[in-house]
Amino acid sequence: MAEAAAASSRVMARHDQLEDLCIRVLKSLGVPGDEAEITAKTLVMANLRGVDTHGVVRLPVYAGRLKGGALKASVNLTTERETSATALLDGHDGIGQVISYRAMQMAIRKAREAGVSFVAVRHSNHFGAAAYYPMMAIDHNMIGIALTNASPRLAPTGGVDRLFGNNPWSIAVPADKRPPVVLDMANSVVAAGKIRILQKEGKPIPEGWALNEYGEPTTDAAAALKGVLLAVGGYKGYGITLMMDLLTGVLTDSNYGPRVKGMDQEVAPGGVAHSFMAVDIAAFTDVGAFKSRMDAYIDEIKSSQKARGSEVIYLPGELEHLRVQERIEKGIPLQAKIVEELRAIAKELNIPTPL
Repeated sequence: MAEAAAASSRVMARHDQLEDLCIRVLKSLGVPGDEAEITAKTLVMANLRGVDTHGVVRLPVYAGRLKGGALKASVNLTTERETSATALLDGHDGIGQVISYRAMQMAIRKAREAGVSFVAVRHSNHFGAAAYYPMMAIDHNMIGIALTNASPRLAPTGGVDRLFGNNPWSIAVPADKRPPVVLDMANSVVAAGKIRILQKEGKPIPEGWALNEYGEPTTDAAAALKGVLLAVGGYKGYGITLMMDLLTGVLTDSNYGPRVKGMDQEVAPGGVAHSFMAVDIAAFTDVGAFKSRMDAYIDEIKSSQKARGSEVIYLPGELEHLRVQERIEKGIPLQAKIVEELRAIAKELNIPTPL
């Protein structure tokens, strides 16, 4: 009981202190200052939005991959093909967050000229929480879209072989007075990171999340991590995750399917592929009128009749928006185990930590 209580305890951390710690750790491992800042911001923003599976919990993993050579400390992003509205970029095994940030910047620039853009990336790595990149388009009065493939966690419907990642994707659409509508989802019922967190806490996972290695339903976190995650919506989720792979890994001649390397492989580059799109709203309609329609539609949805027992109807991204405000004010709750890991990597690199 005491062990379970310790596992479930939380330490509150300020977002700016966490960001500073991430920057110091990354710089000490050879990451240039501006690239360390980009990476740190994406990690801490994930925590601020409540996507803790993609936040600072990943820092020790990235540190291991930097030390092992799977991640190159300095990003060398090259343009392999380009048109006015498209580009194929090669990340040369650099940090996925930096590569993706710069690719989305390019997508925004191209959409400003062409109205729409599609920028694809090969030979990248895990890029963190997908929503960060399409949300970059919001301030430019654009709709942003991001797709990625990932290391294999899912099987085709009726199979047990890990052939697909959960291949996340995100779409961000600006509104006026309302927060932007931001859909950020993987194609599995749950992210593997959530199962890892429950494993660290010594807790079972809910039914319907995963199958063991024999294709049988399981509530054991360790067995789930050895088996396969279940696709959201069954065969529909299987179809969507396959399409994400086709629009990223297969399209760019990067790794795809079971060839994508996981975060636990410290010496093998991921070969992850991404695609980023931007849509300039002004190319289709008046921006102000569009945002007014967005607000009106959001209001209509939120004021619609609620199911019995339901008090509020939320839009995609709304809860995360509220959580950002709350966590900036009150701090980010971190599991004691994660804090221990952050302290350990900081101590190893002789970096003072506020945790």
